[in-house]
Amino acid sequence: MKKFLVFLSFLLLSLSVIAAENYSERFISSFSACEPYTERSRIQSGGEQVALTKLVQGVMDHKCIYKQVIMRPTVRDITTCAFTKPMLEEISDAMKNETGETFNVDFDTGKGVVRLNGVTKSQIIWTQYLNAEAVCKREIIPR
Repeated sequence: MKKFLVFLSFLLLSLSVIAAENYSERFISSFSACEPYTERSRIQSGGEQVALTKLVQGVMDHKCIYKQVIMRPTVRDITTCAFTKPMLEEISDAMKNETGETFNVDFDTGKGVVRLNGVTKSQIIWTQYLNAEAVCKREIIPR
């Protein structure tokens, strides 16, 4: 039970980072083409200053490799994804066509349901893929 609560607290912080993140035109362009690109930002999440690094690493085995590193004071949360072309297109289209409209949704993490408030369509799509074990692998490393 304790492991589940620790996992859920890290997941909630990760989801809040995703929900607070905006995407630059350069990131969207590089991601859409799966061209290597790194973007760094700092955002406020859960009362903490969090460093976020997004890395589009390029194509490997016909999939776009993407890595996201969230640095918190106590942990480094690394998610590495391998997106197929249709997945890449779905995420890219959502980012390019973002209207700014926000939604409140219940998101099933596979280990419990989390309520996400004020998230955009592209953030919902990102969250679905980042938490799909068949697409993305997650590693949490204590600092």
